[in-house]
Amino acid sequence: MAKPKHDYDSEEFLNRLEELARKGYADKEIAYEINITPTYFSDLKRDSVVISEALARGRAKVNNIVRQRLLAVGLGGLKTKRTSKRKGMLEGDDEVIYEEETELPPNPNVLMTWLFNHDEEWRKATIDGKRLDITSDGKEINANPLVFVSASELPEDQLQGLIKAQIGEDNLNADSSNDTGS
Repeated sequence: MAKPKHDYDSEEFLNRLEELARKGYADKEIAYEINITPTYFSDLKRDSVVISEALARGRAKVNNIVRQRLLAVGLGGLKTKRTSKRKGMLEGDDEVIYEEETELPPNPNVLMTWLFNHDEEWRKATIDGKRLDITSDGKEINANPLVFVSASELPEDQLQGLIKAQIGEDNLNADSSNDTGS
């Protein structure tokens, strides 16, 4: 039987795996980095709790940093600075031509992603296909769907039928009486 390439339970090996995971390496990249096949690495990870935990520890640190940065971008207010300099004739003799500091606005996509992943009510509303609406408690207000059509495309009787279905016959009669009176 062949001797394994590494002592898979050694502290040095586990620290190396944690370091690679912290740098953002995927499992396949880690396998190549430690000179074993991705398939064998997958088997090792499945069979060894300590290897899985080392990878999880490394990725947890990165996830925390990414989560903090993502939330900061989502909330906005991060300051960015842009500077243009003109090189002088002497080294270190740079002249600032243009300097701008801006504040990033909140990013709604990031905020929605955050809520989807961390707020159970938001996720449930998104998955159910409903929008949270404080006025209707998430229920449909009008069961009739909107129909967009050019008036010239339909005969008059079909157009009137769509209008009646959309706004109700009582409102239609009130509107038509106002139109004829002016």
